[in-house]
Amino acid sequence: MQYRRRLMGLTVVGIATIGLALTGCTPAAIEPPSVSWQSGEPSGELESSPWVQAVRASDTALSIAAFTRDYTSDELQDTTTAAAIDAAAQWQRDEAKADRFFTYPGPVPMIPLSVDEEGGEALVTVCQAQDWYLDADRTSAPEPTSGREVVYRVIRDDDTHLVETDSVTTKDCDIAGASVALFDPQPDPTETYSPDDVKVP
Repeated sequence: MQYRRRLMGLTVVGIATIGLALTGCTPAAIEPPSVSWQSGEPSGELESSPWVQAVRASDTALSIAAFTRDYTSDELQDTTTAAAIDAAAQWQRDEAKADRFFTYPGPVPMIPLSVDEEGGEALVTVCQAQDWYLDADRTSAPEPTSGREVVYRVIRDDDTHLVETDSVTTKDCDIAGASVALFDPQPDPTETYSPDDVKVP
């Protein structure tokens, strides 16, 4: 899910991380935030598709996992494949190891464009906001002004739809009109942490 933010330039001196390593303290668990839609929930014609709903549910669960640094929630296991969860958790750990810390202000704004279903899986193409992240230099939610097409692969597992992979295209798209949701409360993007603070399944 790295397309939400740039990969470089997020360096923050990890003083708090060093302190935790020296003292061996375990930080308190972070309560999952609620999701507050700023101007109404998405209402496009594809929003009723279970494949689109799966993409949104997985994205929200992954964004909350990055916020809480906890990738073990039932919501995440019920919406995202184990491999995708492991990749997201490891990426956040690797970023923390490099003293780069980030979080998300809410689920990434997106507009579903198409659903191509075949058998027990589907490719869901969305227009998705770029650079949707917070860090020590970007402490408030950015306006979603530029979009990029992203293709999600979703599989059906019994009665559940799980997001397996995503692929960023080179196609720009119009993100204007996308519904925006923010977490309540908002995360503290200046907070630092140890890679071991990222809880994995």
